[in-house]
Amino acid sequence: MQMIMFKMSDEYYLISAKSVEEIIDTVPITYVPLAPNWVKGLINLRGNVMTVIGLSELIGIPSPEKCMNILIMKNAENEEERKGLLIEEVSEVVDINEEDIELPPEKSDQTSYVGVVSFEDKVANVVNVSKMIFEENTVKA
Repeated sequence: MQMIMFKMSDEYYLISAKSVEEIIDTVPITYVPLAPNWVKGLINLRGNVMTVIGLSELIGIPSPEKCMNILIMKNAENEEERKGLLIEEVSEVVDINEEDIELPPEKSDQTSYVGVVSFEDKVANVVNVSKMIFEENTVKA
């Protein structure tokens, strides 16, 4: 399966390419008062207004100094719904076999972590945040 590898605060992460419609450079984000900390704001992408979610706040990792990309995520259950996922930087698109994904440690209580994949020069966490960003009741501020 194809996965998008990206960097967040000196760590690498993988997300299924099926859940990503496109990758864009970061554009100005309009702040939304009183929104949860994981909602970074709103963007206008070719005339469509969409919510941008901060991945670091969503999964509880340190925020990077600068975010250079937004992954435009599509909702598998509603083709019309899109949200942006703010990340530090996309590295590459890689092909991964399901057997290569090592299960997360038992102590992990985070539903967003699927496992890890070891590469020759790095290790990447596999995350699945689609359910978290499209089902508002699953995200806790």
